[in-house]
Amino acid sequence: MSEAELFHQTPLWEEGGDLPGALEALFTAAGEVLDLPRLRELTGLGDGALTLGIEKLQERLQGSSGLRLLEVAGGWRMATSPLYRELIAKLVTVTRSGRLTPAQIETLAIIAYRQPITITELNAMRGVTSSANQVKSLMERQLIVPAGRKPVVGRPMMYATTQAFLLHFGLKNLHDLPRLADFGEGRLEAEALASLEPPLPEDGLFGAGAMDAASPSQPHEGPEA
Repeated sequence: MSEAELFHQTPLWEEGGDLPGALEALFTAAGEVLDLPRLRELTGLGDGALTLGIEKLQERLQGSSGLRLLEVAGGWRMATSPLYRELIAKLVTVTRSGRLTPAQIETLAIIAYRQPITITELNAMRGVTSSANQVKSLMERQLIVPAGRKPVVGRPMMYATTQAFLLHFGLKNLHDLPRLADFGEGRLEAEALASLEPPLPEDGLFGAGAMDAASPSQPHEGPEA
């Protein structure tokens, strides 16, 4: 099948449309991450055609375009261009009401790098008596999820990060987390994760409802420190 045939399918779009344009419409309308299986389901096209269409769309959204197609959390998502960050900041609330607190960042960072991990282990690493409140708040925001019980006395619950965590920090996968060695000696998970914290509100770069739209993923094994 030629490129012309690939990009001018019917009845997926009207005459004059093409595959990159169709994908742009899908990503914009979805407002969430779409992966290849979902795109196959929506279009009926194979991975080769879809991948080529995504590449063409990303080329189209270069330069002065106000949008970018980001690869994140196992799929792709439409986002605003960093060229217009200051303008977008005027539209969204500058004070990030949903911004993670230092305690939440510290807790989430340890989970991200050491997952799956129990609250008792979290407490020991943080040097506090209880991390329960932070764990609860992170679960409410769908950034972490229960990941089974540890096979020890008492069988405490373990926790791991979700797809929403990847989406929040703009990561393709956990291997994209900063290397702790780049931040000096000691346990610097919080400092490493804080370096990724988005500067705009969650409803800015990634669009409204990003956290609600992202469904929790299966637990992943975190990268080595």
